[in-house]
This record gives sequence, structure tokens and C-alpha cells, in this order.
Amino acid sequence: MRSLTQSSAGSIGTFFDMSPILNPEMYSIQATPPVVTQASRSIPHITTSDPLPMKPSTTRHSFFEVDNSSQLLSSQAKNHVNQAIQNGWAKTTISRYSSAVEQFIRFCDSEGVPEHLRFPADEFVLCAFAASSLGIHSRSTPSSRLSALKAWHTAHNVEWKGSSRLRYVLNGVRNLAPGNSRRPPRPPINAKMLTQLVEHLNPASHFDAAVAACAATAFWGQCRLGELLPSSLTASLSNPLPTRSGFVRSLRNPQACLLHLPRTKTHHHGQDVVIVDQYPPVNPISLLKSHIRINNVRSAAHLFSYKSVDGPTSLTKSTFLRRCNEIWQALGYPRTTGHCFRIGGTTELLISGTPPEVVKATGRWSSESFLRYWRSLDDIAPQYIRYIHKLKPKQRRSKA
Repeated sequence: MRSLTQSSAGSIGTFFDMSPILNPEMYSIQATPPVVTQASRSIPHITTSDPLPMKPSTTRHSFFEVDNSSQLLSSQAKNHVNQAIQNGWAKTTISRYSSAVEQFIRFCDSEGVPEHLRFPADEFVLCAFAASSLGIHSRSTPSSRLSALKAWHTAHNVEWKGSSRLRYVLNGVRNLAPGNSRRPPRPPINAKMLTQLVEHLNPASHFDAAVAACAATAFWGQCRLGELLPSSLTASLSNPLPTRSGFVRSLRNPQACLLHLPRTKTHHHGQDVVIVDQYPPVNPISLLKSHIRINNVRSAAHLFSYKSVDGPTSLTKSTFLRRCNEIWQALGYPRTTGHCFRIGGTTELLISGTPPEVVKATGRWSSESFLRYWRSLDDIAPQYIRYIHKLKPKQRRSKA
């Protein structure tokens, strides 16, 4: 049977040599549980007498299904636990996690890992699974897969055996990742691109009016497209979407409008987006009002619905992006994805000199993830750190 580790020749020394303290048989995949010897007694493992959790499948139900063998709780209580756990993660996250668990199972199948070392996953098996990305993927890929496995263990209240060694394995995968394993950051949309888009759209077209309004709202409101548009026409019937009645003037400041998002990535009970006037032709408030008038959007209807031969139709992410890229690619721009609107609006506000705290608050950014999506720092930096050495101490403090 193939071993999970291979001996390697080199002059690194004994730093990584575990042979004096570990039994090599502990790290060979065998059809039966390994025998515990004096040398391997410090390495915990699962015996065949331990209860084995159900092998997960790609469905969300089996991913979360709790053990129903207990007679201590009623069926209703168990169903409540299942329901609560299933809503502990976003549906899209669980879809990705289920796929990652299946990848782990396929890895174990190919290596002949016995069932009792799969779930709960043995620490060394976790290391080997992470190391299977060596020279192929960047660190983010195995890290995401391990997050999925950890979530599965958490959902079933099973011990997670992640270790310090596993973190160093991930570091090694990152350090040995091929240069082409990491995609370059997606270029953000800028105000010039937004202007060109609006100018090439037909303001008298029901469809184009909705596209223009959505583009300006996503950009200046720093919105994720999934917060504004459904992924498909079918999804528009079940997913909460912003409505016409959710777009109102602010009672506290008539110069601003509020758009209520029924659900966001981080707030399932919704958030309000502050939208303010901008110079034409990319003024989001003007474009929204024009779209609402042309398409006669009803109060309870999806805000970005438009008139079509089939009646009122929700603008979807795919049709929206297809129309945008149709115009931009004809102008020589690369293909754009939905998230480029959010990071583009953030970058544009920073370049314009808007204080980062205001950008962070209006963009509903959380923690340090805000910094990860900054683009064009060569344009942003001069706004805040240019000529600092010429400032007097008092001026420097007031600028800070």
C-alpha cells in the first residue's frame, strides 16, 4: 500500500527527522488500525470501537444531520438543532464546503485511508491532505478545504485535530506554490468606466435603464451584486431582494437616499445603503429615479425589475454583467466580474479624498477585510502621506 510520506535525501539535518521518536508504520495507510507500540504511544489515533460518524455526501442534509440514535431528546428538539445548524452558514458556503468534503473523501479513497482515520480526521491525514496541493495550488486552496472539514466536524460536534504542524504544512504549500497558482487581483471599475458604460447604454431602453441604475448603485453604494440582483430568475422568487419601497429619501438628511438591503453577506436581517448625488451622467439617484419611471416599478417589486415581452422581469447578475462586458470589452477593457463594482467604488472614494473611516462605514466593511480590497494605492497614498515631513508637529497632529 502506498505510504503517505516518502523518505527524502538531503543535508537539512535532523530537524525534520521524526524516526527516532515515531514509529514509521503509524504513517503508512493500512487496511487495519495500526498497532500501538511504545514508540508510537504518544500519537493518538481512533480505534475501531469508536463510533463512526456518517460518511457525508454532497447534500446539505447529510452534511449537517445530527446523530439520531440518542433517546434523550424528542424528535422536535433534534429537528430544531438540525435547523439551527443548517442556518449557521450561508447556503453558498455550505455548497462549497460539501464539495471540499467530497474532495477529502476522494483523497482518502486514493490513499486507502481506513474509515476510522477519516472522521474524525486524523491529524497526520489532515497534513497529508493539505500537502497534496504542494506545487499545484496556493495556500488559499488547502486552507479553504480544511475550513470545510473543520465546519463538518463542528456541525457534528466531533473533535477537530488541527495542529501547529498543520499550520506549518500550509506555510510550506504557500512557499512552494507555483507562480501561476495565484490569480492577479481583479482590476476595479473606475468612474471613467462607469461613465463610458452609462453613455453607451440607451436611456430609452427598459433593460438598459435598469442596467445603468444598478451599475451606479453598486459602484457608489459599494454593494455586492448578490445584494442587489438574483443569480437567476428562479432565485428571484425565493431570495430577499431590495424593493422599490426600500428606496427612500433620508428623513435626517434630504441630501441622501437610503436603500434597504433585506439581506447582506454579513447581516441576514439586512442593512441600509447610503446613496448620495454625484455628477451626471453617473448620478445614482437620478438614474434610479429614471429607471423607476421608465419601467413603472411597483412598490413591492424588485427594485431593478424592468419591462419585457414577458412582463416585469428581474434583472439578474448574469444578464447585467453580460451587458456591461459587451460595452466594456468593445472599448478594450478586460472582462469584469461582479465584485469589481464594490472594490471599484471603494477605491474611487479613497482616491477622491474621502476619509477611510467614512468609506469603511458607508461600504459596510468589517474588520481588516476592508484593507484587503484596496486598489490603486499609488493614487491613494499621496492623498494622506505626501509632504508630511514639511508639516509642523501641531499641523501633523491635526491632520491625523
